[in-house]
Amino acid sequence: MSTITASDVISVLRRGFRDIYFLASCFDYNRQPKKKIICYPRRPFNPLYMIAKVRWGLPVKFTSSVHEADLEVYFDDHTNSQFKEMTNGKNIKTINKNCVNISKSHVDRIFKEVFGYSLIVSPLEDNYLIIEKSEENAKHDGRIILSPISSHLIDQSKVYQKVINNIYNDFAIDYRVVWVKDEIVLTYVKYALKKDRFKSKTVYSKIEAVTKLFSKLEIKLIKSFCRNFQLDFGELDILRDRQTKKIYIVDVNKTAWGPPDKIKLQDGKKAIQLINKKFHQSYLN
Repeated sequence: MSTITASDVISVLRRGFRDIYFLASCFDYNRQPKKKIICYPRRPFNPLYMIAKVRWGLPVKFTSSVHEADLEVYFDDHTNSQFKEMTNGKNIKTINKNCVNISKSHVDRIFKEVFGYSLIVSPLEDNYLIIEKSEENAKHDGRIILSPISSHLIDQSKVYQKVINNIYNDFAIDYRVVWVKDEIVLTYVKYALKKDRFKSKTVYSKIEAVTKLFSKLEIKLIKSFCRNFQLDFGELDILRDRQTKKIYIVDVNKTAWGPPDKIKLQDGKKAIQLINKKFHQSYLN
């Protein structure tokens, strides 16, 4: 399990103050009727969650009453969950109700079905350097090990994957793709120090046009992946291997924080506005 450091606490506080700016700049001053959203099994009280920001600048508010809700969001950040229908007598949409398994092995299973190649390797075979990481959501505990290893050393709670070379000039670069209903809304480019490549420690983030980062075929396959994964609202972590040029979807987050750390204020505000606009068009019109 990753250790929480003083710098981690400072980073969260910095993002909190940043989000106060986003809230103030996106605030909806119009007193028009508001659509009501219920999130369960729990409500995202932490404003760092992207779903918590959908009411910023929109005629939207959260409710705890299933009978008042115009939209339901299945908000569960466990790796494996079990959706239970909430009866309210209304035929309304439930976001992410079929997205109940975000384990690393399931991500790779759907990825292989769509892309035709896999990230998973056998630690018993001679693959030289491989990554060992938890199946669980948000552990950030990846480490590089030498294979093969003895069978008694295999940890069933872990997955074993190829090492993707996404290192450029001592920085690890990954792409965070934001997906809403049926569309890639935007893509962040995130930079981390090489030594922190498996941790949630970003030194710089920016928005980049999806067409600059991925080919038409790759975009088509990413969309197919999201549909097959039954993701209605969430984000993907994608790496591009420097040698093979192939992309790999390494993680799916249906309860993402956002925008990412170390992003310019104007980019962060733009991201919130783009995501909220698509969310409103897709689910609240």
